[in-house]
Amino acid sequence: MKNLKNESFMTIGTNIWSLRGWRILLALVLLAATIATVPAQSALADRGGVKGHTFDVTFTKWVTSLPTNPPSMAGVSMAGVVDGAVGEGDFAGQVLSDNLSVPGFWLAKARYGFIGEKHSFIAVVNVKQNNTLGTATITGRVTKGWMKGATVYGDYTVWADCPIKTPGNVFVEAEDDEYGLCFQGTLHLIRNSDH
Repeated sequence: MKNLKNESFMTIGTNIWSLRGWRILLALVLLAATIATVPAQSALADRGGVKGHTFDVTFTKWVTSLPTNPPSMAGVSMAGVVDGAVGEGDFAGQVLSDNLSVPGFWLAKARYGFIGEKHSFIAVVNVKQNNTLGTATITGRVTKGWMKGATVYGDYTVWADCPIKTPGNVFVEAEDDEYGLCFQGTLHLIRNSDH
């Protein structure tokens, strides 16, 4: 004969264990979901404010206005395209001043504008272009917009025939040429101090 009292306790014990099991499973699922969202929240929270974090932006630029006092390039305007941490977008720039006194080099101060789908900023940069190698180094600081105050450093390569179309480029070999002289590079932005 079955003991109804023992069967009742067994049923209650099974139900309690299954409730406890569900609670444990639910707690594990919630914990896993919380852990999974933490890195994403950290990445979204860092909009350029974390000290020491570096963001990379790429650009291809070309000259869109002729110099008024050749061989100086001071005053010329630049256009182009950007990508990387700012997202796809446009480049707009201007050569503020230049120095032609160092043989084999072009030294300049310029304003670079990055207008991306995610972020936009303006940086004032110093350019040291090695005319023999066709490369340049860039240093400067973000003066307006995203990452204001950040240090900027990077480089570019000079292309006699740009690998992409360069509308409005004043340095093309033929009137119907869509590819002309351009400069492709990367800038690194790093927040050095808390603002």
